[in-house]
Amino acid sequence: MRTTFSGISIALRALQAQQASLDVTAHNVANANTPGFSRQSAVLSSSRAYPVPMLSSSVSNGQYGTGVQISQVVRMRDLFVETRLRQENPQLGYWETLREGLTQVELFFNEPGETGIASAMDQLWDSLQDLSHSADSMAARQVVVQRAQVFVEAVQNTRRQLQSLREDLNNRVGVLVEKINTLARQIADLNNQIGKVTASGNLPNDLMDQRDLLLEELSRIAEIDVTDDHANMVLVTLDGVSLVQRSTAYELEVYREHDFNAGYGRIKVRWQSTGIDTDVRAGELGATLHLRDEDVQYYINKLDTWTADFAEAFNARHKEGYRLDGEPGEDFFTFVSEDGSVFPAMHIRVNPDIEEDPGRIAAAYVDVESGQYEQGQVANGENALRLSELRYRWTDEFIAIVSQLGVESEKAKKMAENRDVLVNHLHNLREATSGVNLDEEMANMIKFQHAYNAAARLMTAVDETLDVIINRLGVVGR
Repeated sequence: MRTTFSGISIALRALQAQQASLDVTAHNVANANTPGFSRQSAVLSSSRAYPVPMLSSSVSNGQYGTGVQISQVVRMRDLFVETRLRQENPQLGYWETLREGLTQVELFFNEPGETGIASAMDQLWDSLQDLSHSADSMAARQVVVQRAQVFVEAVQNTRRQLQSLREDLNNRVGVLVEKINTLARQIADLNNQIGKVTASGNLPNDLMDQRDLLLEELSRIAEIDVTDDHANMVLVTLDGVSLVQRSTAYELEVYREHDFNAGYGRIKVRWQSTGIDTDVRAGELGATLHLRDEDVQYYINKLDTWTADFAEAFNARHKEGYRLDGEPGEDFFTFVSEDGSVFPAMHIRVNPDIEEDPGRIAAAYVDVESGQYEQGQVANGENALRLSELRYRWTDEFIAIVSQLGVESEKAKKMAENRDVLVNHLHNLREATSGVNLDEEMANMIKFQHAYNAAARLMTAVDETLDVIINRLGVVGR
């Protein structure tokens, strides 16, 4: 049999449930603009009915309801969309980083432009053509030397900028590794807090939101796999190795290894606990490593090779001609290095003897065996013309390098745009489920408010009923 005061208990539970639902709604509204916040919902369910079935129970007309209770407060999440976001974020970070790096390489080459290597080459060829018409003019020879110096400076400047970018990327590896370690420690700490709250029988929704935001940030830096366990704690693996396991973070570290071929100390990444190198291929870190070791180094090598071949061909043809004093030509370009290592694009320069005496430019070309050339006499400027004819081969080869760079840069831009569209679409899908809709929250607020008012009226009605029973029943006839 139900008790006399059961109505008060039902009304009290209703008041408490609607009040808690209003609190959840207020929490949603307050965090409408909080990054990573997931909309929460109070799940209402009927409280345990009376009487409870048992062997000693007597026959009754049925169970009586005892009111409402909040079974749990859940956050609204789409696990499929979350998983897809973590899978696509590394690709977006990879292609955006690659796009930024290749765009900088394009700016260094500055083609087409007035200060690039191709423009400096054109001016050199033009000056040689002018010299072919006035081989005995010291002014024309001085112009050739000056244009050659401008060309050398353009090549060296491009090489220095590429080298500087490579060093920046090298240092950025260390920065990204430290960021990974910091995020791993924060995730491990949140895992610890979440595990304790879960063990008490509650859902730590806000803590899990914070952890998911960190996981999303981490997934942009490197490709990770995330697995949940029974205690709502996560296992995070990087390159197949545990980065975070429950409340423990296994950190990475960097070390330098000198690359003799490239001539710099390359930073590499390994696990701190085992000393084993890790191979990160996606995310911002993967793109940084790829840019440094593949793309930027490739164009440094291409520029060095092109410069060395160009200087060799130019010198060979220059030595086939004759100077103003009738002596055979010498190397026009030389390579000078203080430490003995020679990187052609960095160490090329105009022969100092020619810089000091432009008369040493071998502008003349004749067939000595035919007897048409007299020793010590300036015959013509045909060798200057022959040198200027090198433009067709070497300009084309240089443009081919720049064109290849343009194709790769355009590919990175397109891939970054495509990934950005996909990730934005996934973000929109997540917002549809997890985002706070203020109109919806206002409707819920009104709904819970009315339910609360009705429960209060119910409490008043039960109170009046009990007042009659307690204070007025049996008074008549006294």
